[in-house]
Amino acid sequence: MRTLALLALAGAWLLGGCGSPTSNQSQQGTQPVIQLAEATETAHLQFTFAMLQQLDKGENLCFSPLSLEVALGMTLNGAAGETFDAIAQTLGYKELRLSEFNSQMRQLTSLLKPTDADVHIHLANSLWVHRGFELKPDFLRTLLTVYDSRVETVDFSNPKATADTINQWVREQTNQLINQLFEPSDFRLETRLALVNTLYFEGKWQHPFDKSATVEAPFYLENGTEKQVPMMHLGKQRLPYLRGEGFEAVALPYGKGDYQFYLFVPLEGHSVGELRKQFTPENWRKWRRAFKLTEGTVAMPRFKLEALHNLQPPLEALGMGIAFTPSKADFSNLANVAPGELFLDKAIQKAVVEVDEEGTKAAAATGLTFTLTAAEPNTFQVVANRPFLFAITHQPTGVVLFLGIVREP
Repeated sequence: MRTLALLALAGAWLLGGCGSPTSNQSQQGTQPVIQLAEATETAHLQFTFAMLQQLDKGENLCFSPLSLEVALGMTLNGAAGETFDAIAQTLGYKELRLSEFNSQMRQLTSLLKPTDADVHIHLANSLWVHRGFELKPDFLRTLLTVYDSRVETVDFSNPKATADTINQWVREQTNQLINQLFEPSDFRLETRLALVNTLYFEGKWQHPFDKSATVEAPFYLENGTEKQVPMMHLGKQRLPYLRGEGFEAVALPYGKGDYQFYLFVPLEGHSVGELRKQFTPENWRKWRRAFKLTEGTVAMPRFKLEALHNLQPPLEALGMGIAFTPSKADFSNLANVAPGELFLDKAIQKAVVEVDEEGTKAAAATGLTFTLTAAEPNTFQVVANRPFLFAITHQPTGVVLFLGIVREP
C-alpha cells in the first residue's frame, strides 16, 4: 500500500519573483521579475528551513517563518552585545550592520505587497508597553518608521485585561482567523513589553478546483492506516511540475501567479520526513529553477491546520539561548535597563492555514514578551506548612545520605 503524505509550502512567505522562469506569470509576461538582495534571500531561506527542521515533531505542522523573522528583526534593534550577535546569527545576518539589516527587512516586506485583486496580504506590527516603562528613543523611532509598528500602553499587572486587548488587535489584523494569541498566564508582574507581529494571507486559485468533483477518498497515513478525507480534484492543466529525488511537486498559482502554493508529495517508498531533510537553501533554489510547465491533474485534500508553537526551544537550539537567560540577556538598546535586567521571557506563534476549492486563507501571530529580571531578595521567610522534600548531604562531596518527602508530619 502506498503511503501518502504531503508537504505544502504556500508562496506567502517566499517571493514569486524569485521563482522559475517557467511559471505562468513569466509565460504571460505581465509582471517584471522582482529580486531580493542575495544576502536577504539566503538569510531568509537558512532561517526558514532551520526552523522547519526544529519544529517538525512528526505531526501536522504549520508556521510562518516570515512572521517570526519580522518579530525577531524588531527585537534585534533592542539587543546589544552577545545578545545582539546571537539573534543576528540566528537570523543569518551576522555580517550586516543594523542599518543595513533594517533596510533589507523594509525591502522584503515592501516587495510582498500584491498588485493582484485575487491576493490579499496584511502584515502588521505592534508594541505593548507597561505603563511608566520608557523605551529608548532610537528603538522606538526604528519600530515606528521601519516596521510601521503601533505602540500602546498597557498594564501587565492586570493580565486578563491586557491579554484581551492584545488578542482583540490580533483578531482584527488576521480577519478573525486567530482569535487568541496570549493567555493571561503568559504575563508576569515583571513583564514590561510585548512585541507582536501578525501576517494574513488570502489567495484565490488561478485554476479553482471543481467543488462537484470533491469526493471522500482514502488518505494513507504513515503508520499504515488510512482515513477518509474530502479529496479535491483539479482537471488537466499546464502547471509548473518537478520530479525530484524521492518526490514529485507541483506549483499551484494564485491569481496572476506572483504567489504560488508548492505541493510536495513523496514517491512510494519514501516518507515526508525524508523529504523534509532535503529542504536546504541550495536544494530550494535548484528545485525552483527545475520546475517545467507540464500538463497534468492534481488531487489534494481540503484541509485546515491550526498550531500553537512555543518558539523558545527551537530558537535556543539555533543559538539564541542568551536572549532567554535572566541576568545574561542584554536589551539595553531597548530601554533604560542595564545588561541582564531585561530578558526575552516568552516566544510563541499561532498559525492557521485553510485550503479549499477556491483558494487559501492563512494567518500567523507571533508574540514575544520581555520581563525584568527579579531582584535577589535581601531577606527570606520559608514556612514549611505544606508537604515538602528534604535531603541530608555531605557538603564537601555532595553525597546525599538521606532523601525524603514529608506529606503528613
